Amino acid sequence: MARSRVVHWYLQRITGALLLLLLVMHFWVEHFMAGPVRKGELSFKVIRERISNPWMQGIDIAFLLIALYHGLNGLRNIILDFGWVNRWAARSITGALWVVGIAWAYWGITAFAKL
Repeated sequence: MARSRVVHWYLQRITGALLLLLLVMHFWVEHFMAGPVRKGELSFKVIRERISNPWMQGIDIAFLLIALYHGLNGLRNIILDFGWVNRWAARSITGALWVVGIAWAYWGITAFAKL
């Protein structure tokens, strides 16, 4: 059990750094490098074309998955740090957060198929 905590502790820090990197990439590509944005010609068609790009989809999906892990693991840690839950409740909370995370990831990833 202790090894698992250490792994999740390190992953929390790693995903935090990755989130910062992906956020910078997102802002740079979406807001500063985009010609239509700078020219004031942003439209649904332009956004749809950009989101259809497999590289942009990969970045967005990576952003989603990393943010989900980071956020849900952080929420789990906050709940368990209070020390009010026993081992069974901790496992139940972890399982529930996994179900929420998988459902949310599925919903986010399948959104690209509707383009």
